[in-house]
Amino acid sequence: MAHEQLLMDPAKLQVMADMIPLVEGLLPNLKTVEESWQPSDFLPDFASDSWQENLAELRAEAAELTDEMLVVLIGNIVTEEALPSYQAALNRFGGMTDRTGTEMHPYAQWSRGWTAEEKRHGDVTRCYLYLSGRVNMRSVEETIQHLIRNGFDTGAQGDPFRGLTYASIQEHATKTSWRQLGSIVRKVGATRLHKMCGLIAADEARHERAYRAMMHGIIERDPDGALEALRDTLGRVAMPAKTMSDGKSRHLFQHFSDVGRRIGVYDLRDYAENVEGFVTESKLDTLSGLSPDAARNRDEICMLPDRYRKQAEMMDRRRSRAVPFRWIYDRRV
Repeated sequence: MAHEQLLMDPAKLQVMADMIPLVEGLLPNLKTVEESWQPSDFLPDFASDSWQENLAELRAEAAELTDEMLVVLIGNIVTEEALPSYQAALNRFGGMTDRTGTEMHPYAQWSRGWTAEEKRHGDVTRCYLYLSGRVNMRSVEETIQHLIRNGFDTGAQGDPFRGLTYASIQEHATKTSWRQLGSIVRKVGATRLHKMCGLIAADEARHERAYRAMMHGIIERDPDGALEALRDTLGRVAMPAKTMSDGKSRHLFQHFSDVGRRIGVYDLRDYAENVEGFVTESKLDTLSGLSPDAARNRDEICMLPDRYRKQAEMMDRRRSRAVPFRWIYDRRV
């Protein structure tokens, strides 16, 4: 019943309807198919006479990746490959539903266009991983299948305000993760992978701008409702790959996250900066004319970055032990 009430909240549905012209204006943030990069642009062309040379170059640079880099790369790829769950989540947000799968209202066009662009991220990096010859691909593929079967819950319960809050923050997180991984692999000479990471991060940045523009539209039209959704969503860190499993380890996501934190790809400090940037960009701290509850929500949101930084400091003091990853033939990282 609670789900249905959120999904069909007339006031929120009206806000989403009012924003249709805004969303239509955001559709150019999606590139045309013709101007988009494709995975084959960065992978050996096996129809070419030089495919063996190109493959050797790819494998030579992949040989320089450390086990830590491989684990984080695999975790990022697994996260990207759960794309069906993310599109399904978008389609559950009230006012955004694409009932037939081919509807032409702006929300439906955005959802399908966004999904089409995101699909290339997993395609190009998974192929790179396969051709590298450095990982247990069956274990990686099993992890992807497990994650999609296990599902993904944004915690939005069909509420479009919460859903778009989540998307706004998560696109920034994904952008940061790929960008920082790209900087790290570049230092060991993995120039092809560095370029892939940069292009993925650039896609995520475009998507982030669009989702945040939608959230700004919600804040403008219903600040009280927006602040409630922001407080509920930003007050917890619901990572999209939290339910990942390789079939054996019950703590695979945590182990992957620990490695990413240790090598500087993503941690709670990045999340704190993410939330702080959203607060500043949205000028939440200067919102006035709010109800008492909304004012309290605004103040709680503005305090979140400091809370997450303190948690990050506590995690720094926690010793993490090396654990085996099936992805890399049970080598310990």
